[in-house]
Amino acid sequence: MNFISLRSLLKPLLFWSVVIVISCEVLLHYKLKDLPYKFLNHTTGPIRRLSQYSKENVRPNNYIAMLGDSNVYGFGPWLYDNSWSMDQPNFATHHLLHENLGKDIMAFGYPGYGTLGACLSMVSEREMFDNSIFWSNVEYPSQILVVCYEGNDLINNLHEIEQRGLDITTSLPKQSEKGIEQIIIQESEKLRNSWTFVDHFASWNLYRGIIGNYLNKYKPSETQSSPHSGEILVNDDPPLLIEENIAIINGKRVPLGYCEGPALHLTDNEINLSMEIARQALVYLRKKFHKSEISLVYLPSSLSIYKFSDCPIRPATLEIKDSTRNNLFEPTESLKRNEWLRAKFLNLANSLGFRFIDTTPFLKEKASFHLLHGPRDPIHLNRVGYEFFSQAITKELEPNL
Repeated sequence: MNFISLRSLLKPLLFWSVVIVISCEVLLHYKLKDLPYKFLNHTTGPIRRLSQYSKENVRPNNYIAMLGDSNVYGFGPWLYDNSWSMDQPNFATHHLLHENLGKDIMAFGYPGYGTLGACLSMVSEREMFDNSIFWSNVEYPSQILVVCYEGNDLINNLHEIEQRGLDITTSLPKQSEKGIEQIIIQESEKLRNSWTFVDHFASWNLYRGIIGNYLNKYKPSETQSSPHSGEILVNDDPPLLIEENIAIINGKRVPLGYCEGPALHLTDNEINLSMEIARQALVYLRKKFHKSEISLVYLPSSLSIYKFSDCPIRPATLEIKDSTRNNLFEPTESLKRNEWLRAKFLNLANSLGFRFIDTTPFLKEKASFHLLHGPRDPIHLNRVGYEFFSQAITKELEPNL
């Protein structure tokens, strides 16, 4: 085959390839959210937000944004059982709020992130929309619900600044406040420059995600994998010498297993530093979303809401400052720390002019009769837990809509 013949074949091939790509892109601009979740769970970045079906159209209208970690994403048994669904199943709070409130909801959930990382990431994604030739007409949210999870947000804040060179071993001097401010400036610039031209294409995002995740299934791995990296796979550990984390639910003793608590492993100084990180991150968020009404939603950990038998509790092991913290506590210590943290977040919300939605009393009442976590993946809410969490938020928001 000579060069002329080859060129005559390539020209129509190239032409129809371009036509197909453009057609797919145009179609997805209006139908992206209508695909089955089996395909949508491969999307990433800002396109993932647009693919969510907790809204009427691809571009949301007069919507509420939820911001937080894996709890906002929807990690837990309910999601894992629906990861490859050819339908559009509910599995997270934003789906339930969409049904309860009749409003568009868009979830900005970043598994493993603290308040700092979540705020920076949401602002960066919003900036990509603003600068996009395809998505610049995506509205800003009318409300933002920042979910503050007491289980690991505070330690994640500390890890995020420690990884960027800030010393977390001292109390909160002025240089630490300046250091946090500098980290926010540097990280926001880094995120702003991380978006490439192809990140704006829904078709490329979907195709890349499907192919990449499909190929990853066949890569050899030394660890057991799961559809989502945040899933906890409980192994057959040796029996404990003493009973711990035994909750009393509806009059029965229920072993909770691996649990998270209200920052029990952190010192007061570490908590104060993490709260300052959260404060500065929220100030940054408010500056970028100055027209949105912002609320802090307090999500308690499992060790704060269940009633416990006469046994100690053990929060998840904590790695910090090259040391491992793995201690037992009395249930009363968890209750006191929970009350203290809730008061601190209430004061933080008031100081910033934010609304404060505390879901602890409602979830504590329900936890007397229902298991709200696990048992598969015991650190995240199960279906019942997400349903009650969304009810608690709905009760606060409904009168003001």
